[in-house]
Amino acid sequence: MSMRIYTVHELPGAPLDGTGIVLVKEGFSFPAFLFSWIWLLWHRLWIAFALWIALIIVVSAIAQNLIGAEGAAICSLALQFLLGFEAGDIRRWTLERNGYRMAGLAGGGNLEEAERAFFAKWDRPLKLEPTEPPKPIWPRRAAQASDSAKRDANADEVLGLFPKAGG
Repeated sequence: MSMRIYTVHELPGAPLDGTGIVLVKEGFSFPAFLFSWIWLLWHRLWIAFALWIALIIVVSAIAQNLIGAEGAAICSLALQFLLGFEAGDIRRWTLERNGYRMAGLAGGGNLEEAERAFFAKWDRPLKLEPTEPPKPIWPRRAAQASDSAKRDANADEVLGLFPKAGG
């Protein structure tokens, strides 16, 4: 049995029972390749689903007009492969947008083994780090103005190798 690697994503502030933990498999996703839009809906990837449908319509229409039905089928198959390779990254992107943070990596023969391995060494959830709210722009301009006023007041002081200005 081969070892699979999973990225572990944790929702800060979730209950300590592990319900805020999501494991995403690295590598090619056969379900995403075979059942593209169903897979996207199953994982509640709404933005990716909308983009996927738009991409399929546009590429199919262009390929049908330029290279015919066989070319359109080949392009559709290529898009299916693309989704299969990018499925994990799409899930990680969506989790990040929903507030999840990467908590680590886990490995195992299947998802259950990877979960056991992760929870065996998992000691606590991520803590929310206090962040400062963004400061408005106008205080910076006021601070810059006061800094330039201080520099004008101290024009006699010279920084560098020379003790006096001009010599």
